[in-house]
Amino acid sequence: MKNNKLTLTIFTLLLTIGVYAQGPPGGGGGRGGKGGGQRGGQPDASEIFSKLDTNNDEVIDKDEASKDKRGKISEDFDEIDSNDDSFIDLEELKDSLENRSSKRKPKKVSPEKLIKEVDDNGDGLLNELEIAVKRKHELSENFAEIDTNGDSELDLEELEAYYANAKEEEPKRRKRD
Repeated sequence: MKNNKLTLTIFTLLLTIGVYAQGPPGGGGGRGGKGGGQRGGQPDASEIFSKLDTNNDEVIDKDEASKDKRGKISEDFDEIDSNDDSFIDLEELKDSLENRSSKRKPKKVSPEKLIKEVDDNGDGLLNELEIAVKRKHELSENFAEIDTNGDSELDLEELEAYYANAKEEEPKRRKRD
């Protein structure tokens, strides 16, 4: 009888240890788990930056970005590189991560890059059809306001003026929060 109790106790103990050693249900396994360098899974820009900037030149080039295991930085390189210098600096990476997490539109918009991306016929101007095809909702909604010369096309100067005005108005909106 004592032998059965001892066997049952040892069996229960081993079973319990085995179950707890597997970690919580759903994976994630104790320390480290899922997510980035901060709580809630939000990746830390400086941590990502230091891992990708392998040559320590304080910028990430396309080659370094291609080494991102998830591939998101490489995939979104041109969007993250808001100043169009073919490199991503820490500030651009931080802006990109903040914009993704809060689902806001990018703070910095390059009109030159926008024309290159949207202009299907290569005339250097954007018409409403080109904008609609590329799903640039902000431009579609504000087309008449942006088209200051009324020629039904947006040129570089009109886009620069629009985004410069949008930048000036941004701090006013933030102060009310």
